[in-house]
Amino acid sequence: MKLFVTATFKSGENKQEIEHLCALVKRAGFEDFCFIRDVENYQKVFDDPQKLMQRALDEIEKSDALLIDMTSKPTGRAVEAGMAYALSKKILVIAEKGTRIKDTTKGIADVVIEYSIIDDIVAPLSEWLAKN
Repeated sequence: MKLFVTATFKSGENKQEIEHLCALVKRAGFEDFCFIRDVENYQKVFDDPQKLMQRALDEIEKSDALLIDMTSKPTGRAVEAGMAYALSKKILVIAEKGTRIKDTTKGIADVVIEYSIIDDIVAPLSEWLAKN
């Protein structure tokens, strides 16, 4: 199952964080895809925001599901989650324990996984994948 991993664009400053999250996703058994890594190569490559979002939509359409971390306030990532929902894709929400998850997010989520440390997501992701 191809999983679109959302991430915040920080001009490569969060490359290790993204690589780690994608590695966890792979360890859970998914084929990982991250727009910032796989399309933009951690750089700004789109000058036209509409073309950026169209390409994101195209990539979400090619994916089976989307993973979004709701621990910090996601803006662009939330737009991607909305696109995935509109395309009837599965949406996997992860969040650090204690994060308040809004009902709107719960309403589009197929699963909500809480973690103390990010590595804690592997087992529940694997379990979810096995059932789907």
